Amino acid sequence: MIRRFCMALLCAVLTAIGIGALPPTSACAVSPSDLARQLEPAQGESALDGVFGSPVTLTDPSTGVAVLDTLLPQGWTAQLQTNWNFVSTVNPCLAVADFVSPDGQAELLIQTSQDYLESVDNTGLLPSREGSDLTTYVTYLSYKNAGEFLDLCFNSVLGTAGVVIQETPVDSSVQSMLQQVAKAYLDSQVSGFQSLAGPYGYTVWPGGSEGTAAYRRYRFTASDGNLYVADALCLCICIEYTTSNGYSLTTDRPWTVPMTAFYIAPDEATLDKYMAQASMILDNCVQRNEFIHLKQAYGSDIRNRIMKQQTQQIALMTEAQAQTYMNDYDASAYTSDEWANDWSDYLYDQQEYATLDGGSIKASTAYDAVYQSGDEFYFGSVGSAPEGWTQLTPN
Repeated sequence: MIRRFCMALLCAVLTAIGIGALPPTSACAVSPSDLARQLEPAQGESALDGVFGSPVTLTDPSTGVAVLDTLLPQGWTAQLQTNWNFVSTVNPCLAVADFVSPDGQAELLIQTSQDYLESVDNTGLLPSREGSDLTTYVTYLSYKNAGEFLDLCFNSVLGTAGVVIQETPVDSSVQSMLQQVAKAYLDSQVSGFQSLAGPYGYTVWPGGSEGTAAYRRYRFTASDGNLYVADALCLCICIEYTTSNGYSLTTDRPWTVPMTAFYIAPDEATLDKYMAQASMILDNCVQRNEFIHLKQAYGSDIRNRIMKQQTQQIALMTEAQAQTYMNDYDASAYTSDEWANDWSDYLYDQQEYATLDGGSIKASTAYDAVYQSGDEFYFGSVGSAPEGWTQLTPN
């Protein structure tokens, strides 16, 4: 299950760093059969059991703006928390969606994009900066690849004593795409910086770029003192470039962590029990364009304040302020890339189905059929489908 969210994360990377699409050569990188064996449910998993779900939209409680859409399995609950004090002009909000199983034993956490900067002292005399700087509205943190970032989460943010008990190797096609995205990001940043700062006597040189992925199962101790296991995944994109004004050199490494997912339960048997429901949520999770627009508008406002030397603490986003930004929202400018949907199906053996209201949902091809009744959906075998429900047609 943890591998099937990778393309959604790639889309989040592209959105977060401002690149609209992968280089054209990426479409030839993989055959669907390359991952088919790795995606088959393990013996005893409930992936082929029938699963019921309904569409749900999670809304930011502080601004009223829609953040995420997905399918919510029957009996599960969902809530969203947002932090508009996250110090960044690129991603000035960290949203966390929390999905909980009916018995409260399984929990799925999905975090939206976050970004950091590692600034290197080329003289070697000063230590790397750590923490948030409200004069520049940048959060400084030493670069961590995807695996190291997950280690940090399970040894500080989500709990302590995190130990990797299983790791899925990164497929070469996924690694290739990540490297292409990282290189494209580096090229765009260097070109943009040079065009803006060049007339003022600055020169910029590109350094390296790296894209990493980690798919791991952890055992850790949560804040309640109990042991848990978790399937976790994330991607990370990092680039490096050096700038000079003729007097000094500065090397910066901006790095981005797009949506991360943590599927948590008291033991592995419980993880397996709810694997199909967690997959339903992940397969159909889409970040709303309104939220992307709002973050971009808020970040731009922060940058303008900084340029005007209004560097006091930026106020928490309010509903009235959000509405002002949303007045300029143009939905046509934020339509999702069709290539992302196509690649998700191609790479992870998913199938898109047309819903009765003209929309679409996704389900693994492991299911025989998908049925709909009103706002409810059933994934499973034809023989176990509810009587009177409408069978959906694959696109």
